[in-house]
Amino acid sequence: MPNFAVLENTSIINTIVADNKDIAEQVTGKTCIEFTTEPAEPGGTYVNGIFLKIKPYPSWVLNEFNHWVAPVEYPEIDPENFKLYNWDESTISWVEV
Repeated sequence: MPNFAVLENTSIINTIVADNKDIAEQVTGKTCIEFTTEPAEPGGTYVNGIFLKIKPYPSWVLNEFNHWVAPVEYPEIDPENFKLYNWDESTISWVEV
């Protein structure tokens, strides 16, 4: 059975499995868009025919593949001295864990 994103304007408010779009829209009372390869995520958005995942931080931007990325590249990984980093929105930077 097909999967559908349930939309309110461009916001994905839920997903539903239904026999077809008409049934999905009748059950939800909302506009529904079928998704196949790129899953729709409640809390994400549907813009220009593309399902976007939830934006993880206000400062993040879309890359050429329509994925959210930090505006600052992740620090280069040194295999000899491995470190982990978390995103810090208050400083718009990666901070060592």
